[in-house]
Amino acid sequence: MCDDIYITLSPEEGAELLRQWVEEKGNFIRKIGKNIIDSYVVHFGENQKAIIVVIEYFTWRNNNQMTATVVLDNTKKYTKVHIVVGGSSQGIIFTFDYGAGESLETNLKSIFKPYEVKEMR
Repeated sequence: MCDDIYITLSPEEGAELLRQWVEEKGNFIRKIGKNIIDSYVVHFGENQKAIIVVIEYFTWRNNNQMTATVVLDNTKKYTKVHIVVGGSSQGIIFTFDYGAGESLETNLKSIFKPYEVKEMR
């Protein structure tokens, strides 16, 4: 899908929400399938920056290992969140992910839903 969303949080606050989602308590099996591989900050000057967070995610239902790259930048009025999911299919000839990639992207976007800006003016 790769539709960007805009949120009222700063890039740092958005990255912290992602970290909390990855480290959330609860079902142990769900927890061991998530890991932040790396994060990186690019400064553009005058309090403008982009934070890139790469998340590794393992799905138990179809035995797939995926990555999600989340870019949070505040170069506009609101913080833009761009999410790209990859590696969610396996196989040499047939590469079906059974909706795992789209599901992960939807889950990640749901983290930011309470802070989403509905109208851009």
